Amino acid sequence: MKSIVLFVVLAVLSLNINAQDNDGYTYDGNTSKVAFKDKLFTGGNFGFNISNGLMYLELAPILGYKVSDNFSTGISGKYLYWGPTNSNSPFLSYKYYGGGLFGRYRISPSILASAEYELLNVQDLNPNSGSYGERTFSNVFLLGAGYSNEIANNLNVQLFLLYDVIDDPNSPYRYNYIFGPNGVPVIYRIGFSLGF
Repeated sequence: MKSIVLFVVLAVLSLNINAQDNDGYTYDGNTSKVAFKDKLFTGGNFGFNISNGLMYLELAPILGYKVSDNFSTGISGKYLYWGPTNSNSPFLSYKYYGGGLFGRYRISPSILASAEYELLNVQDLNPNSGSYGERTFSNVFLLGAGYSNEIANNLNVQLFLLYDVIDDPNSPYRYNYIFGPNGVPVIYRIGFSLGF
């Protein structure tokens, strides 16, 4: 609940920043309005790994809006699959899906600050809960920074280091924490964006 309140506060602040912006870009001293569609950008993450008979698949598209030259916000979708590559395997498979909101601020041409909130439908893996093994929701609030590099015309590759503030026991990111599922809740993410 605290993370939802924090996210709402950040969203209100971003609207305040937008209200103070002239909503245009300066070219040769002239301010001209930019069409809504020209402020949109897209991108996302794609992850895939097969190791020791297990497969990991992640699809995470984003749709963003450039509030100003340095600040953007948007929505994201998420689908994660983790399970065996062989149907005769004793391992179980897990599917996670949901969506979220994000905000990014460009500190310099290559350095970004990032905040993301996701609400994901997951399988309850907490043996201390009353709904162990059933579907439930997991709140994920990620804060961090990233590096962005343009690799083609308006196509950027981005590398983020993100801290999971909530560290929910059912977070699908727990097994991707850099220091292990019981370590510091830090993940890395590599993604692409087109237009930001």
